[in-house]
Amino acid sequence: MINDLVLDQATGQVQRGEEDINLTPTEFRLLNYLARHRGQALTRGQIVEAVWGYASDVESEKTVNVHIRRLREKIELKPDQPSLIMTVPGIGYRLAK
Repeated sequence: MINDLVLDQATGQVQRGEEDINLTPTEFRLLNYLARHRGQALTRGQIVEAVWGYASDVESEKTVNVHIRRLREKIELKPDQPSLIMTVPGIGYRLAK
């Protein structure tokens, strides 16, 4: 559980209350990885390797930024003022505790 979000590992579903939040498989893996490392600052490279399964490069790290933005649009109450997925300047991202 992440604040008011419930991640169902068996089905790959995310819910907020009674509302289903439709994530792509990649978005679910990304959120799940952040949740397993909650509170830790993770580099884009670490995220690429864990979620996509290959060594990162500049282009793949940009892909992380795009996926984080899309994930925020789906799970944050105010995507332009994120309270769940935080940007860590000079490092990457972390999921709030």
